[in-house]
Order: sequence, then structure tokens, then C-alpha cells
Amino acid sequence: MLTVKHSLFLFFFLWLVLFTRSSHANNSTSEKNQYLLQKIAQAPLLKGKNSQWLQLLEQPGNSQNYYLANRQGQIYQLAQDNAINSSLLLDFQQVSTKEPILQLSAFALHPNFALNEHSGYGIFYTAHVEKSPTISRAKRLQESAVTIALSFDAVVTEWQLNPARQVDISSQREVLRIAIASVTTGIKQLSFNPYSKSWHDDFAQLYIALAQNQKLSQYPLYSGAILRINPQEITTASYSVPDNNPYFAHNEISAAIYLLGAGQIKQFIWPDKYSNKLLISHLYRYKNTIKHWLSYSYGGEDWRAYSPKQFIYQNDQPLTANSLLVYRGQNAPSLRNKLLLLTKKKRQWQLSSLTNGNPVVKLGVQQQKSLSTPQLEWPLSQQKLITKQLSIFRDNRGELLFFNEDSGAIYQLFQQDIMPGQGHIQGNQATKQSGLAGITFFFISLFTLLAGYIFYQINSQKNSVKSLVRREFSHLALTDDKLALNLFKRHQHKTETVVALDQIKQCQLLLGDLVIATINTTLAHGFNDQQEQALREIFHNEKIDKMVDGKVRRISLSINTSKKNKYIICLYLRKGNDRITKNSYFAVVDDVINWCWLIAAKINSQHTSKRGLKASISAADIALAEHKSHDDTPLHTQAAIIRPATHPQPTLAVNEQVPTAEIPIAQGNSDAIILSNYHDSTAITAAKVETELVNALEKLVKLQQQGFLSADEFSQAKAKLLDCLNKTE
Repeated sequence: MLTVKHSLFLFFFLWLVLFTRSSHANNSTSEKNQYLLQKIAQAPLLKGKNSQWLQLLEQPGNSQNYYLANRQGQIYQLAQDNAINSSLLLDFQQVSTKEPILQLSAFALHPNFALNEHSGYGIFYTAHVEKSPTISRAKRLQESAVTIALSFDAVVTEWQLNPARQVDISSQREVLRIAIASVTTGIKQLSFNPYSKSWHDDFAQLYIALAQNQKLSQYPLYSGAILRINPQEITTASYSVPDNNPYFAHNEISAAIYLLGAGQIKQFIWPDKYSNKLLISHLYRYKNTIKHWLSYSYGGEDWRAYSPKQFIYQNDQPLTANSLLVYRGQNAPSLRNKLLLLTKKKRQWQLSSLTNGNPVVKLGVQQQKSLSTPQLEWPLSQQKLITKQLSIFRDNRGELLFFNEDSGAIYQLFQQDIMPGQGHIQGNQATKQSGLAGITFFFISLFTLLAGYIFYQINSQKNSVKSLVRREFSHLALTDDKLALNLFKRHQHKTETVVALDQIKQCQLLLGDLVIATINTTLAHGFNDQQEQALREIFHNEKIDKMVDGKVRRISLSINTSKKNKYIICLYLRKGNDRITKNSYFAVVDDVINWCWLIAAKINSQHTSKRGLKASISAADIALAEHKSHDDTPLHTQAAIIRPATHPQPTLAVNEQVPTAEIPIAQGNSDAIILSNYHDSTAITAAKVETELVNALEKLVKLQQQGFLSADEFSQAKAKLLDCLNKTE
């Protein structure tokens, strides 16, 4: 293992090599960063004065085909470099609906659009405006206090492609309908977080930007809002609202709203790969002046009452939609990871970049002067880009696309070197300066390296599990009058914070980062004996999992108050074999369940039942806590072992003998998964069989969640295990 001294020596050597190369590279610095455009597709020409292109999306995968939608309600499929193969995918005017559409306003593909046998395969979503029907208005999302006529609806619709990759008209399903006052105040954008993965809690959540209505801007829904929903149909509704939405438990603001008061939203993007924050391009009124802002949002902001606290750009000139993105491609290295902005100065378009990640915190004269100034990257002086309507998009590989909406031409950006012979006059001067620049670069890099190493060491200590306990609260207790909670820091006997019980709006119980129980003031979020039993089963299953080195087991309570304060109390923390907190696991389980009952009875007594007999730590739980042997077989191997068991086999008696090779047992493990009903009753007790079958079920769930087993294989293996369980009873 490398010591610090050896690591520094290695880094010094690497940077010395970079320094040597930089001396040569500086000679040609002034000869780079030139760009060219290559036409890759041609869109059909639009007809009609009010026609306008809306969205350009590349089909997922390496298809080199694109979807292109316009406001007239037509969605085309374009073939790259082959205009002949372009075809009309969907025409709203030809789809039989109760009300004809007045305008198509947004279009988005499901994150699993290209993943066969996954939920969301071949599914896309559209948003359009239509005249409100006279019936079924009760299903609309609207502000009940609005008195003016809301004669139009903004409708989100789900569609699915058939095996021939054509739209299945019968799959049309209305997801959401929002009452609006005019055609121009409909939905502006539909988007899924492109960096969210299938194992994330926010995967496949649909973000919806609804335009501001100036006359109704005091109402949350019409103030310039972004909504967040799960568009998948459930038993009781056509969509659901994530319970971690910021206004989920709010009585006056719709639970679907993610942020509000943004004014005229032009576009929103996710500027970072590892953060859920949004960057919103919007026209915002501040002190009776309307300017174009680029503001950060983490959800839950109400910009009607206060201006955005974090922003990076203000300008009197408004930006267009589809003029903002973060470049992640390879064709233009000098633009990589930059926040790009498309602006127009007089008749010429310009591609500029902005500093991303250093927002202004307060608004004032000095802060306005320190706003990020766009840095010109490329003046778009080409004749083919002199147009009224120009927008930028990103393909599946992150490459930058320019779409001339007037001519229908789609171009891809490339970076090239200046041709030999150009820049010869300045070559000698650049050569003289390259040596000094290289030395400066070397020392700056060296100091940056040392600073980075020190920061890494400090950050490692800061992010340790013990540091986590020190930052959060570690204990809570009722006050003497039983009307409030005293919160304590680690190793402290003096109250750090007091939280009144009647101020609590929501309490969540977390196992690690997973929310396993939510208590708030809404229906079905009280507490009862069935929920307690379900929680105890979750904790029971968690305890029997092996605590390998580095694994962290944490039990926490998260409390939100009506003053928008959030308190996290870490009651149990264990890393590997080292328990950081004082109390034992099952003692903490009893405590957190008691707190759930108490808080639920206080804030949601209507939906909280009377508690039965209190459960205590059983001998079985203690025995399971002592259980140390688990299956360490790699998941791929476990899946390979399980998969043959999913095929139909003849039913055998419990004690019937079969060849050893057919028994699906993971070799070399004292706690192997038993997937068939071949047991030696003289050697294995019924209790042991039942415990191992339950463990096997848990393993099946994990393997299916991580993609090692298909849904059909999981169902067959599960049925076989349950059959084994029935025979042992």
C-alpha cells in the first residue's frame, strides 16, 4: 500500500510529465478551439403562420434517429443523413379525441423508453391544450379559490409504441389535466431527470413546468410552477404524488407542486450529475423590473414571497426556450462540462459559457456586480445560422446539436485545429511565451495537488460515521409537561433544541437512507398495529443481514415542523463490527416505534388506532441477532444457481432423494440458500428449514431488483419456495 511520501512522489512525477508535454502543447494553443458544423438531418418544412417547432430528441441507443415535435400536434421520426426515411409518427389532428387539440406544448420520452421488458418501454408523454369539456371537470387539478372562468385544460397524455415501433392509438391514456384560463398559459416543458437511475427513489418522476398567468399569479398553481408526479397509473388514480414532495403535507398548496412563483419559465435543466437541484431559466419580476434570471432550485421554494436566493445570471434581454444546456460530449473538448448559453445580439447568434456552481446568495448592488458574465465561446457567423429561430439540444452521447427552425436543418458541432500555415505570424511570439507559461502551469498544478490532498484528508474525516453522529442529534426525550421534544447532541446532557409536538407536520422513520414509515397530517399517514408489525419485520430482516466491513446500518428519525425546520435524530449507527451509538439494535427499534405511536397520536389522531399490547424483544430476535453466517456467493453465481430451479420439475416428497448435482445449494457456505424441498428431516429441524426458506425469498428479491433474474424467473422461483414452506408446516 502506498504511503503518503510515495504518493506525493508519484504525483510529482506525473505532473512533471504533464509539464513537459504542456511546453509543446502551448505552442499550438492559439491554433485550436475552432469549430465547424456538420449537417446531420433535415426536418420537414412547416406550413402555416402559427406553426413552430417544439422539441428535438434523439431516440435512445445508437439509432441515429430523432423525434421532432411541433406545436400543430405532429411528431416526426427523422433518420440521420437520410431525409427520405423521415416519417410522421403521430398527428394529434388525426387522433379521435373528445376535444380537438389547440396546441401541442411539450414532449418527453420515458427513461426506460429503449429498455425492452422494463416498465416504461416504448412509452412517451405529450402535453397539449384543449378546450375544457363540460363534463368530468371535477377531475381537473385547479385552484378552488379562483373565480374567473378556466375554460381550457392543459393535458398530459401517455402513449406507447407497438412492436412495429408505431404509436398504438389504443394505448392513449390521460395522466393529468390542469385547468387553465388561456391557450398560452399551458404546460411549457415535460422532463425526467436524465441522471436518475432505476435504483434511485426519484427515478421516472415527471417534472412539469406550468406557465404563469399574470392575473392569477397570487395563486400557487398559476404563479409559474413546476410540478413533480409519478405518471404510472395506480389503482385509484391515473398518477401519484411522491410523498417527499415539498408540499406533500401542505393544506393550501397542491401536493404535486415542486416549486412556485417562478414567473414565466422558459426552460429548466439538471446542471449536475449528482444533485437533484434544478437550474431554471425564467422571466422574473423583482422590484417592479422584469429581467431574465438563471436561478437554482432545490424544491420547496416560493418565489412569490421572496426572490431566488441562489442565481448566476440576470439580463434585460430574455432568453428563448431550448437555449441552455451543459455540454457532456467529446467532439469539442474545450467546451466539455461547461454551462452553455445561446444568445442573440442584433441579428447574430452567439454561443457563450457561464460559471456553474458558484451562485450569488444575496441580492444587492455588490452582488449584482459579481454575477457571472457570459464568456463568448463562438460567434455563430455562418450564413446557415443567420435565422430568427435557433435552438440547441443534446443527443444521447452528449454532443451539441444546433437546430435552424426556419430551414429545418440540424447540425452537429465539432472542434478542429486551424489549418497549417494559419497563425504563422504570431507563432514566434507564442513560442517565446510557452516556456514561462509551462513553468507557471507546473507550479500551480503542484500547489493544487497538495491542496487537494489536504482537502481529501480533511473531507474523509468530516464524512466519517462518527462525524455524522456528531453533526446530527443523537437522543430525544419528552419534556416534563409532555408537550414538546428535547433534542440532544452526542455526549450532551443539556437540551440543544426544543420542538413542540403541535408544530410537527411530518415525521419519517429511516433505515439508512430509505424511508420506511411516514407520519403526517394526511389520510393514511397515521399509525396502527399492522404498520408496527410491518416495521418490526423490516428491522428483523435487516438485523439478520451480515455486517461486512464498511457496511453502515443506521436508524434515524426525520422531523419536519410547520416553520420548515428539519431535524434528524440518529438513534442507531453501526459500521461493520463497530457500534457507534450506545443502545442496542432492538432496544432502538422499540424506542422508534414508541415515538411513531406518540407523534402519530398527536398530529394525526383521526387516522391512528388504539395501540394493542406493546411488543418486546423476543428470544427469536436475540437469536437472529447472533446469526453470523450469510451467503457471500457472488450475485451472478446465485442467479445462475437459481435460474434452473425456475423451470418446471416434477414434485417430490420431502424426504425423496435426488442426485446431488440437481440440488441448488451454494457450495462452500454454511448458510446456503435452499431452493428445493429436499431436506433430511433427521438432520435439519423444521425451524431451520423455515428460516432458510425465508432467507432464500429475501435473496430472490435482491437478485430480481438488481436485474439478475427476470420477472418470470422470479415468480417461478418464489412459487417453488412457497410450496416448500407449505410442505414443512
